Amino acid sequence: MLLISRFDLVCSIDLDTILPGFLVARLRRKIQVYDAHEYFTELPEVVHRPLVRGIWRLVARLTIPRIRYAYTVGESLARIFEKNYGTPFEVIRNVPFAQKTPPANFDPQKTSPPILLYQGALNDGRGLEAIIEALPGIPDALLWLVGEGDLSEKLRAMANARSDLRQRIRFWGYQKPEDLRNITPQATLGLNLLENKGLNYYYSLANKAFDYIQAGLPSANMQFPEYQRINEQAGVFLLVPDLRVSTLQDAINGLLSDPHRYRQMRENCIRAAARFTWEKEEKKLLDFYRKTGV
Repeated sequence: MLLISRFDLVCSIDLDTILPGFLVARLRRKIQVYDAHEYFTELPEVVHRPLVRGIWRLVARLTIPRIRYAYTVGESLARIFEKNYGTPFEVIRNVPFAQKTPPANFDPQKTSPPILLYQGALNDGRGLEAIIEALPGIPDALLWLVGEGDLSEKLRAMANARSDLRQRIRFWGYQKPEDLRNITPQATLGLNLLENKGLNYYYSLANKAFDYIQAGLPSANMQFPEYQRINEQAGVFLLVPDLRVSTLQDAINGLLSDPHRYRQMRENCIRAAARFTWEKEEKKLLDFYRKTGV
């Protein structure tokens, strides 16, 4: 279709679309842009298959150095790609539109009970089993899980298997974006506990981290490079080094029992919410495409 369609520029998203885009752009003498959402050669489903990984590495070496315009979702990946392929990468973060944030004067000790919120796919590698196992050691806290996924049945079974958890875990199922925007600010702490299943996960930067910021909600995140980078700038995350039950309990209990620290993080979220918006990020994206001359 691209061989006969009219277009000025072709944008390839990740390595699985880069080769056809590369070939068509050469044949039609058009500009190609590479949009790297993932560290593709380090995806778990790729890294453990040597032949498949070798093929994708070859595709990357043959194409990315010959593409002039590229961008990705975080500073860490941008620097890695530039080192590996010699192509400069801009950073365009996938952040939400600006939203009205709630007041900063929120005291978790006066909110009974505190609500821990996870929003997104209930899939493997999201630390969901770990937070359920940790919940009994986080006094009175409720756990809200918004979304569905491959682990939906397993997580419900875990919750129902213990009488002390049945009434403390709520499964919201799928929610419309406009409804989710009303649910998120009700929580005390957002959860984004991605397991370290390889370099793609390690260098990732999940959209939900910015969704929590927009809601004025401090969140627990892994001590991965991109979260550390943002936390150094904005002070909005509770960073945890691993997903051991004791680690999660100590970190979350420590924050919930320190209202001054919590209020400071909440105020930081509200300030950062004005910074990390799509209204600002889209200007960078438009500037990027203007530089292509199209």
